[in-house]
Amino acid sequence: SSPSVRLFACAVGHACACAVARGAMASPAPAFRGCYGLAGGDLFTGELNVYGKPSGKGIVFRIESGECDVGTFDAELRMQGVGVRFGRDRGEAFEVEGGETKGALSLDKALQMSALDKAPAPRSAGTLPAPTGFDTLRHQKTKAWYQYRALTDQGLTESNLGANEFEPVWKQV
Repeated sequence: SSPSVRLFACAVGHACACAVARGAMASPAPAFRGCYGLAGGDLFTGELNVYGKPSGKGIVFRIESGECDVGTFDAELRMQGVGVRFGRDRGEAFEVEGGETKGALSLDKALQMSALDKAPAPRSAGTLPAPTGFDTLRHQKTKAWYQYRALTDQGLTESNLGANEFEPVWKQV
């Protein structure tokens, strides 16, 4: 099918044109990766939408129970379809559909269903370090880290705290 041309007013008021293929859907928005923390301490890590909210494949770590759910989530962290719930120690797993536990799975089957390379890192109230508050020396070290990286033309996206152990490691397809 041949593309049609449509005129529209852009943000600065100019008449702009875009070509749209007849019958074709606009390409989906790109998926951003990152973490989304909730007030109660729960954490989502995975695909985020353009507003920084969960939207797609990822892991929800529950701080109180220590369990984590792996699957596809919407912005309200409701699981879409089938997923996997890993127990607190990550030694047991369950099939989950729409947030409801269906049945027990072997660890190998759970990793296969979730498309993870390895089980998620444990995260619960007992595994997190105690908050220490503001520390002048730590602040100066962090500032020096980023100043050094900027002066040596290195990227500023690498954290001085090391790699995020909660980021999902998906199997290569």
